[in-house]
Amino acid sequence: MKKLILLLAIAMLSTVFAGGAFAFQDISPAAAYALSGSDANSYIVDVRTIAEWQWLGHPGSNKTGEGSALDGKVVNISYKIEKKGATVINPSFLNEINELFSNSTDVTLIIMCRSGSRSKAAATLLEEAGYTVLNMVTGFEGGKDANGYRTVNGWANDGLPYTYSGAGYAD
Repeated sequence: MKKLILLLAIAMLSTVFAGGAFAFQDISPAAAYALSGSDANSYIVDVRTIAEWQWLGHPGSNKTGEGSALDGKVVNISYKIEKKGATVINPSFLNEINELFSNSTDVTLIIMCRSGSRSKAAATLLEEAGYTVLNMVTGFEGGKDANGYRTVNGWANDGLPYTYSGAGYAD
């Protein structure tokens, strides 16, 4: 038993020293919807590409008005962009975040992407820059089903309100 505890402690410490430990927490799309809609200082930062934002939709008020609490609470700042035929980290990502949120440490940024992978990297960068961040684990489209389609979970598949219009950050 002592050996097991010692091995577990070593594994945890090696994760910390390898840079694998983060303070940010994961949050489900439903919890992100509730938090961003009810807390004036919580925002959803969609780090997908502009094309994903426009063509697949993003969290927001739908045609029936459901999700109106998200108006002005969801922004798109791509974490990765295409440059000379390659996908690279957006060199102005952090500057764009700082411009929108004025380097504010009193906001909570809920980071989302398609399925939760890019958002982890973006959340790490933002956390290192001093922001309070949460990572939306299944993103907008979620995981793949047995046929390779993204139908398993995520914001849209969980039935949360989304739109194809509007953008920005409102004070």
